[in-house]
Amino acid sequence: MRQIKFSACFNINLVTTSFKEVGGNFQYRILSAITAIPGRLSGSIGANAFFLYWIFVDAGKYNGSVARQVPIRLWVWAVITAACATPHAIAQTDSTAAEEYTAKQDPLFSIGMGVQHGFIFAHTEDVQNTTGARPTGIETIISWQRNDSATFAICQCYPRQGLLLAYYDYDVGLLGKSGTAAYFLEPTYRIGKDVLFSFKGAAGLSYLNNPFDSISNPGNQSYSTHMSAYLLVGVGAWVRLSEQWWLNPSVNYQHISNGGTRDPNKGINWPTAGLAVSYQPNYRPWYTGTRTAEKFWKNYSTRYDVSILGTMRRGYNEAGDRKRFLLGGVAVQAGKQVGRLSMLTLGAEAYHDEELDDKLSREGLSASPVKAGILLGHEFLLGRFQFSQRLGAYVFDQTPYYDRIFHRWGLQYRINRHLSAGLNLLAHRHIAEFVDFRLAYTFQKRNE
Repeated sequence: MRQIKFSACFNINLVTTSFKEVGGNFQYRILSAITAIPGRLSGSIGANAFFLYWIFVDAGKYNGSVARQVPIRLWVWAVITAACATPHAIAQTDSTAAEEYTAKQDPLFSIGMGVQHGFIFAHTEDVQNTTGARPTGIETIISWQRNDSATFAICQCYPRQGLLLAYYDYDVGLLGKSGTAAYFLEPTYRIGKDVLFSFKGAAGLSYLNNPFDSISNPGNQSYSTHMSAYLLVGVGAWVRLSEQWWLNPSVNYQHISNGGTRDPNKGINWPTAGLAVSYQPNYRPWYTGTRTAEKFWKNYSTRYDVSILGTMRRGYNEAGDRKRFLLGGVAVQAGKQVGRLSMLTLGAEAYHDEELDDKLSREGLSASPVKAGILLGHEFLLGRFQFSQRLGAYVFDQTPYYDRIFHRWGLQYRINRHLSAGLNLLAHRHIAEFVDFRLAYTFQKRNE
């Protein structure tokens, strides 16, 4: 066995796009003040399909007091998307695979334009005045795609990443129009000689021209700030028309909200279908290959994690003014690797929530603001990134607000062999309650 390290630099660059090799490592710089993340993806069609299915089924149930109107499923996809770009990947693998997949080639550049058309999803009573709207958008897609052996060895796919620029008319005066710039990742899978299938996730910022105003635009309950966060998930196909031209039909689900920075903030949710044409100046044959079947991970010892977690929650005092409250706690976990990229976990956590304490006090309830639970889950091991999904049950919870079942979604970054840091979302059914920051210390016997 030996370790392979991939390292990447995250940069913000307004004017240049460059690629350089330094001692076997690589660096991207992508224009437009978007953080560039190299396209080293880890995943499978099955996993992506499961998450997209989960995103679209039972969508549309929201609660205005939490997540701040950002759909949980889109949040989860954003985490998956970030995890797919795995800089500084530290992964033990077998020597055969390490020697077989070493060739790196420059990514293939392409630029395209397209049209999207859909409908507004009026997900709450407050936004029923947008029912029937048919938004239309035009988009420019600037992308870089890898199809070399080194990338294929990691994900058995051809990842595309880049910049999405879009302009939308929402077809209803109170919502107005928007301009969007977003970074996207798009794992693509070859399903035919000239056809690729893809999953797409994007995150960025939108400028909207007609926010809520109590006098001039009181009917807009969807957004109240000019700048808002933008998220997209979708599926599509890439059909090669020639060595330089591609046709890209797609179906997408898009969301805009300001994350609760100002109310009203019910968000805009709109599914679309569209078609784009893309020009790729250079052509290169698609690499195909197979991975080794050796199950080297079976000899890995159990991993133990001890974490401290915390966040500042937003709430209101008795006067109705915004106030921040501290939430803090601890978590422990044991995990056993069961696949090349998979680990099963069992853990427990406990935390104290000052915002919950204040709410209980204001409502005259005698209950503890402490919660404790046990969790069973799974992790995708994506190099230095660990993307976790856990189902939990409270063993101590005296509050009347939620049932005892909850779920967590997290992204942890391994700083070194023992230390890691990351973000973790806690949710009850479709309601996201908070995102906490956590610092973890790992105990794991080193493999010889």
